[in-house]
Order: sequence, then C-alpha cells, then structure tokens
Amino acid sequence: MPAPKVLIADDDAKFLGMLKLQLKAAGYEVATAQDSYLALQSARRSTPDIILLDVNMPAGDGFSVRGRLQRIATTARIPVIFLTGEQSARIRKHSREFGASAVVHKPFELEELLAEMEDALGVSCAP
Repeated sequence: MPAPKVLIADDDAKFLGMLKLQLKAAGYEVATAQDSYLALQSARRSTPDIILLDVNMPAGDGFSVRGRLQRIATTARIPVIFLTGEQSARIRKHSREFGASAVVHKPFELEELLAEMEDALGVSCAP
C-alpha cells in the first residue's frame, strides 16, 4: 500500500520542517506550504489524503482555506485537521462548521497528532 499523502500548511518554517521530518519517519509522503495561497495550490495539484492546516496563516486563515477546498469537487472530502495554539470557543465553533476531523493544539505530542491522523484516514502508518 502506498504511503498516505499529507499536506502540512503552516507559516512557521522551523515547525513545518520538523513536522515534515517526523511524519516522513512515521510513513507519510509529505508536502508543505507556508501560506494559505500555497496550501490551496498544492491541495488542488496533488490531492493529498489528509491536510494539516494551521488556523492562523498569512494570505487567509485555515478556515478560509478549508472553505475553498470544500467548494472544489476533488478536494471537498479530504479530511482536515486544524493545528492551533489558540484554545477558544471561536476555534471550536469554526472547526465544527468546517467539518474538521480534529483540532490539535500546539504544542502537541507527535503521538497525539498521529492518532488523530490515523483516525481520520482509517489507517495505521506506524513503522
């Protein structure tokens, strides 16, 4: 079975690079984007199996990206996990409205994120 494809969109380059390495080691094929515009372009071009979206990014937040992806037939059903350092009613509300598979709060343990990803995909990618 081919490795599941994940797109990580986050404006923090250091965080993005670290998470990319960790997910590759966990058996995922990983693409990255550092802003909302690049996230949309990458998702449309590569149609990942799952998307990890930072809530607060330049060029539009993660919720606006999810909203746009839901209007495109090829990306509408891709599971999305929102990543955020913010714990608020707004995050919970918008996550439900935009059909998030999960919300993972930064900082997080890799095992927590992997469990949410595997649940959203219905697979296990442990090496």
